[in-house]
Amino acid sequence: GYSEPVDRGIMRAHRDGIVRSTSLLVTFPRSAEAAELARAEPALEIGLHIDLVEGRPVSDPRSVPSLVDGDGRFRGLVGLLRGIMTGQVRLREAADEVRAQVDRARALGTPALAWDSHRHVHLFPLLARAIAAVAREKGARWIRRAGPPPPVRALKAGVLAAATAGSAPFLRGIPGNAWYVDLTASGRDAAWVGLLATLPGLGEIGAHPGYDDGAGDPLRARRPRDLALLTDPVLRRALGDDTVRWRVPLRPA
Repeated sequence: GYSEPVDRGIMRAHRDGIVRSTSLLVTFPRSAEAAELARAEPALEIGLHIDLVEGRPVSDPRSVPSLVDGDGRFRGLVGLLRGIMTGQVRLREAADEVRAQVDRARALGTPALAWDSHRHVHLFPLLARAIAAVAREKGARWIRRAGPPPPVRALKAGVLAAATAGSAPFLRGIPGNAWYVDLTASGRDAAWVGLLATLPGLGEIGAHPGYDDGAGDPLRARRPRDLALLTDPVLRRALGDDTVRWRVPLRPA
């Protein structure tokens, strides 16, 4: 739902690569088209990518004033963090907006049972408290944690590990992964990624595949590299057909 080149990259990474799960952004104009594309792939899980930083709220902006700027757009990551730290962001409004995003995703025909978020904002401890309450209300069956596995050592990974630890009391009882690796930030090759399958515990590997459309996408230069990695035959052989699975397996009928 972020853009057409990103949606096209995700579909190729699923059809020709190892991607089994994606997450829908409902705060961008392409959400309906993206949901339709993803629903046409029965082997692709569709979760929810909560957004409180970049797009436009699903709610009426007048009902969530602490989350938006004068144009009715989210304030960005720095603005959100500043608002949380100064007490200006109202957690009730954040919960209402997440609830609206879940409802929107489900209205588009996606189950929205596995949740993650744009810029990992669901792991900010105060937001985690509000989002966890909505997750229980809406029956979420997976929420991403972002603590890195032992081989990963980086500043961003350390920050996400701290956020994951801080949010843990609020997310207790909601299933999630034991470790997380962002391929976009790791800069590793297919052989290294394949070794992640040998780590203990259930992990989640995230990436941002797509095509460079030359527009205002901050990840546009990295997306083709991720796409090439996710469709690398070496990686497909290393992980095998049964290693990568949905975050929320379908229950038997």
